[in-house]
Amino acid sequence: MSRAGKQGGSGPKAGPWERLSLMISGGGSAERDLREHDREASERAAARRRSLRAARDVYGAVGFDSLWADGICEVDPGLFSQTLQFSDISYQSARREAKESVFSAWCQLFDSIGEDVALQLSVVNTPIPAEEIGHRSFFAESGRTAALAEEYNRILNDKMREGVSNLVRSRYITFSVGARDVESAVPRLARIRGDVTQSLQRIRCDAMPLDGPARLRAIAELLRPGNPPAAGWEALGATSGLRAKDLACPNCIEAKPEGSATCLRIDGKWCQTLAFRSFGSELSDRCVAEIVDLPIPLAVSLHVRGMDKSRAIAFVKKRLAWMDKEIIDEQMTAVKRGYDFDILPSELKYSKAEAEDLLDHLQNKNQRLFRYTGLVYTYADTREALRNQVEQIMRTARSNSIDVGTLDYRQREGLNSVLPLGANRVEVGRMMTTAEVAIQMPFATQELNQEGGGYYGQNKESSNLVICNRRSLASPMGFVAGKPGSGKSFSTKREILNTILAYPTDQVIIFDPAGEYSAVTEPCGGTTIRLGPDSDSHLNPFDLTDVADLSPSAQRAFKIDAFLALSAATMSEGSQGLPEADKSIIARCVEACYEGRSGDGGTPTLGDLYEKLLAQEEREARDIALRYERYAVGAQSFFSHESDVDLSNRIVDIDLRDLTSNLRTFGMLTVLESVRNRMYSNYERGVTTWLYIDEVQSLFEHPAIVSYFSRFWAEGRKFGLVATGITQNSVYMLEHEEARNMVLNSDFILLHKQSPVDRRAWVDLLGLSEQESRYIDESIKPGEGLLVAGGARVPIKDDFPRGALYDLFNTKPSEQAPKRRRRKATTRKAER
Repeated sequence: MSRAGKQGGSGPKAGPWERLSLMISGGGSAERDLREHDREASERAAARRRSLRAARDVYGAVGFDSLWADGICEVDPGLFSQTLQFSDISYQSARREAKESVFSAWCQLFDSIGEDVALQLSVVNTPIPAEEIGHRSFFAESGRTAALAEEYNRILNDKMREGVSNLVRSRYITFSVGARDVESAVPRLARIRGDVTQSLQRIRCDAMPLDGPARLRAIAELLRPGNPPAAGWEALGATSGLRAKDLACPNCIEAKPEGSATCLRIDGKWCQTLAFRSFGSELSDRCVAEIVDLPIPLAVSLHVRGMDKSRAIAFVKKRLAWMDKEIIDEQMTAVKRGYDFDILPSELKYSKAEAEDLLDHLQNKNQRLFRYTGLVYTYADTREALRNQVEQIMRTARSNSIDVGTLDYRQREGLNSVLPLGANRVEVGRMMTTAEVAIQMPFATQELNQEGGGYYGQNKESSNLVICNRRSLASPMGFVAGKPGSGKSFSTKREILNTILAYPTDQVIIFDPAGEYSAVTEPCGGTTIRLGPDSDSHLNPFDLTDVADLSPSAQRAFKIDAFLALSAATMSEGSQGLPEADKSIIARCVEACYEGRSGDGGTPTLGDLYEKLLAQEEREARDIALRYERYAVGAQSFFSHESDVDLSNRIVDIDLRDLTSNLRTFGMLTVLESVRNRMYSNYERGVTTWLYIDEVQSLFEHPAIVSYFSRFWAEGRKFGLVATGITQNSVYMLEHEEARNMVLNSDFILLHKQSPVDRRAWVDLLGLSEQESRYIDESIKPGEGLLVAGGARVPIKDDFPRGALYDLFNTKPSEQAPKRRRRKATTRKAER
């Protein structure tokens, strides 16, 4: 690998091990070599600390040497590191079993790291720049939708100001290894990266290695708070003479501002690093999360380095031997002074019990011992503001039994240890077991703010905006469910407008059983296609216009599946499934219809299918023909015509309200075939197709329909389809196994208020915790609920302000009726 690119050269107990130092005895040349290696590494680290402390310029005070374009950094001579950024998960509100699973995976992650690897876990809260708060452009204000986008931007900026923190939270894992040169370090870092990524994927954490520019930004955010580098990565190179370190370094670091040795002043910002000094008798999985949840800019860094198990056991045994000696000394003193020798100092008894417990964990419970250092870094514009933030951190830490202290005269070392470089520059630390390290979970309040996404509400806990980009999800298919009056239709209309504004080249198609979505689509330039007995619009289930480039056999196979589903929709006993004889007859007649029109190049219709069925000899064929008769001839034969519906408009609302309930399912299946054809055509043009299906539960009435729809759903993901099913009858839908599989294979689920029966169904299917189930119970307000997007589970609320957009989204009868009366009155006046 070439390096010629740009560079700059309630939980487990915590025992009282703060005062322990490494004193291992052992024999043999291998052990001596290992001790010699450790001694040399310790001397190099001490020399580096001395050089940073003695540095007289900013360049010398920042502790890394080179940074390459692929993100690998030479921190010290012979020490190389790489950083992974990983996503958040819904840990704090999860079920106990889910938490235990995450904890187990976290333990495995730490245990998989060898003793020659240093690991740094970082959680960074970065404030959104003040100039962006209230002034962000969420949607482009252009074309026909300019007025709607302008109002939407104004509403979202107003809501952005309501956010408790307005912070962007990032999580990093940095690992460092020693090597002769960077070429030797690359394969070792790649192996560690693969192991860490695999461990994170087990808990549905997406992990991505930071390249050079991204890692430089992560370093600069802490070194230059609120003052990003003037030049970007592209400015580096031999001609400019700039190195990565030049861009990362601040202009000025004051070591003792106003005589204070407990903080730094960097480019006018007051900064302070604190250290975890000691822990209480037990650690909670919220001990770090509650610090991270503080609405202030900060960074928490945990440095962990494992010890070889045999050396760790020897280390603990030696400490036990020292304690035994102290006990013997105490007992001999007691005998000489004439009092009971069983009376020992409580601290000594406690330490002995803890040491024995630790030895049991190491020998019998597959635990490892780690050298651990915990740090917290924060900054503010003034010294008083910094003091307030430090007090918040200390109070929060104490409430979780963590004693946090200042690093007097060691703020430079603390700052360098907080940077995501994988090097610990401070000597404050202690020993911890695997469980004690893993219980310090980095997952706090779940936030969702994905670039390029749409607005789904505000986080119910922090009031920060919830922005989700469905196209970035592994499976963007989804469902919206809620009782009538829960805000389900409002949310769906809002998401449709999100899609129209955020993705101006994508196509949006809506199945509209109640005729309510044209209020959103028509102001955006959309077309409404009404299907009904008196409509001039027709759709032909046999139409192949948009899939003419597929092979005839592929076209016929798709159509046969569709007609099996249509046939199931025509029979009341279809819940038992189509008989095999019926399937064979239908497949034969569909093929015969296409063959019969192959000579004139025309497209068959339902009338042709009806005639083919009547011409068959089997009695079952006549029964099938009888079921198709009303759709092929007579008043309900509006699906037995050549297609004249134009789906080329970017926004299409299919109005199905004039179809009776028994015709609606047949109509939706017919429209699905046209959408599938359109989906193929869009895919060839590189266009994403968004499909919204209201009353989706009607497509789960018969096995043949469910089978067809589930195949359509699975196939659509491969051809750029983002489908959303909307329902108020969750139990009816979820009682079908294929429907449950569709939900489980979809990464987007928006749940509003649910009935007790529906809520139990969602709790069982998604494994919702008791807290998560409360977000969708009957006590919540309209617009509130739970958004599941990939691994994120975010409680939402939405108090949308009244205005033009509110009127487009609103479906409350009490508010819509007066508006309809006013419109009718205005129309009558105009007619006079």
